Order: sequence, then structure tokens, then C-alpha cells
Amino acid sequence: MIYTVKNEFLSVSVNSLGGSMTSVKYLPTDEERQWQGDEFWQSRDVVIFPIIGHAGEYEALGKTYKPSSHGVARYSEFALADMGENHLTLSLCSDNETKKTYPYDFEFCITYKLSGKTVEITYFVRAKEGKIPFYVGGHAGMKAPGGEAVIEFENTENALLYPIDGASAVQLNGLHRFVANKAFFKECQTFQLGSLSGGAIYAYTRDGYRYTYLSDCPVFAFWSNPDGGEYVCVEPWWGINDFPSAPREITLKPFMNFADTKGASFTYSLTVEKV
Repeated sequence: MIYTVKNEFLSVSVNSLGGSMTSVKYLPTDEERQWQGDEFWQSRDVVIFPIIGHAGEYEALGKTYKPSSHGVARYSEFALADMGENHLTLSLCSDNETKKTYPYDFEFCITYKLSGKTVEITYFVRAKEGKIPFYVGGHAGMKAPGGEAVIEFENTENALLYPIDGASAVQLNGLHRFVANKAFFKECQTFQLGSLSGGAIYAYTRDGYRYTYLSDCPVFAFWSNPDGGEYVCVEPWWGINDFPSAPREITLKPFMNFADTKGASFTYSLTVEKV
């Protein structure tokens, strides 16, 4: 089912199947700003939990599991837990299906809250007993004519670049902006940056829009299909894309998060505006 919340600036629609956004309309211009999918990427957004990327087999609780791309959330039906004029919360609990690829008992909630031109997304993960390991993150594709956006950092960053193949991180000093276009993604596939300052990340499009991302997540990833599609993804990750040399034991993977029965929250915000 599709649920929609709106204010004077934004209308955001969310699908209970997968829990992800299907539409982000900027109401002052009545324009859809979220990618609506084609052969180059059929998705619009992905809620990532509990594994990032096309992960290989991993070990958990003494057994071996083969996860689906980005984990279990994107394939699961969420329940509507709460909805108001400017917010909604969806909830997913572990079941026999999720345990086929992720053996832990959990509650996973996603809250979307509008404030002006900003949608704030909060993930809440709680173990039903003990402590559970997981990655979590977002994967919204936003419209970018020509498949290009100029990425600019509020602060000049001395970032760490994590190659997609898991090779040693590379120090990038004095990073202030770069152009995320098809040629860029042909070269780097997914651009994974860590050790950022926490300042805003801006994505400027050819048609005069600015997307602003804010989060304290340890990794921001930048991606688009290099062969086509007029969109760019700026993805906040509490975790990192799985790679061949990563530990097979899930609790030992880099950037792993853990939640107990009290739960843990992870938040990012996306601001959409015509500039």
C-alpha cells in the first residue's frame, strides 16, 4: 500500500512493500523529483537492512546464510504503525521468511517526517532478545537531468575513499566538490566516502534543483548506473558495501552496528529546493 504525507512544500509517498519512498514531489513547482525507474534502474529508493550491497555468503550464529541484495527489508511488507499530518512510521518484525537469510529476531521501524522542504528519515532497530548485528541505510534516487549532479561539501573534507573491491582506503585531502556523471561512475562504480565532518552534502542538478543531505552516518555512497538513467543516488550508510575479503562472520564485518532490546536510532535528512 502507498501512504502519502504532505505539507506546503513536499509530498512524500512511501510503499509498505519495502518501506521505501516512491515519490518526492516539490509542490511549489509541482514537479516529481524522485527517479521513477526505467531499464537502467527500476527502483526509486531502497531501504537497506541488514546487509549492504550484493553480499556474499556470511556466517551468523554458527550457520551460513546467502543474503539477497541489500538484505531483507526491501522484500518485506511493513505495517503502518503511526501516521499523522506530516509523518508516518512503518514497522517490520522478523518472521520465518526474514530468518531464511538473517537469523535474528528484530523489530525495524522507519519514520518519515516532513518539516518545510525537508524529509527526515529515521531507522529504529531493536533486538527482541540479546544483541543483534546489522547494517542500515538509504538509497534514494533523485532526478538529475543527464544523469549528472555537482556534489559539493559544506566543509572542505579530508575523506577516506573505500574502493568497492575492498582494497585499502585512500586518503582524499581537500575535497570540496566533484561532478557525479556517467563517466565518473564508469570509472569508480560506487564512490564510498568515510571520515566526513558531518557537514551538509549538496547535489546540484542541471535544471536548478539542490538536494541537501545531512547525517552523522560513517559512510556516504554515491551511485548511478553508468550506462543510463537520469538520476543520482547519495546514500547514507551505517555500514559499507560487502567485498570479497571482508570477514565472513557478520559480527566482525567493518562498520558493524549492534542493537539490544532498548534499540538504536539512525537518522538522515533530505532537503529539496529550487535554487
